[in-house]
Amino acid sequence: MDKNNPNDFKVVEFFNSTNFDFTPELGAMFDGRPFFVSSGEKRQYPYHVGHRLAVNLAKAVLIKGAPSHDPNSNNPIGTPIWSEEKLESLKKSFLTELYTETKPISMSQTDILMAKVAELEKLFQDKQKAVEPKVESKEAVAVTDGAKTYQDKAEVILELEKRGIVHDKRKKKEELEKLLA
Repeated sequence: MDKNNPNDFKVVEFFNSTNFDFTPELGAMFDGRPFFVSSGEKRQYPYHVGHRLAVNLAKAVLIKGAPSHDPNSNNPIGTPIWSEEKLESLKKSFLTELYTETKPISMSQTDILMAKVAELEKLFQDKQKAVEPKVESKEAVAVTDGAKTYQDKAEVILELEKRGIVHDKRKKKEELEKLLA
């Protein structure tokens, strides 16, 4: 992409309005990479890709419609298949400009490296969280009384009251649990 090319951030719609599929054999290529666009299909591409596909499809249409060469003709050179104006007109019939994206902010090499550092730190932290066992707060740790488990002090007090055991609600959970034993 050129520094000042206004088409760099444009997005276009490429429409194969022909009655044949546009294949790599017919020129559906960009920088050596093949494309396939069915007859009647619309696709969205960056401007440069869409432009190249439209030019190649226009050439394929003009070649398919060209008269076959007459070997008995007195003109051995033949006639041109297309003019620049005809090619440009046909190319434009396959393209529709959709919108222009905002130009991304350039990042320095240091910014790129720092973004990678942040990504790796996050990855490392995620791995650490997966490996470390979860430690619960003291109040959330379950205490077992035979088959019964008490999650917090309030549950212990409820059990004491249910059993009719006299207790002091101001005492710590551990001391109250001893009364249940």
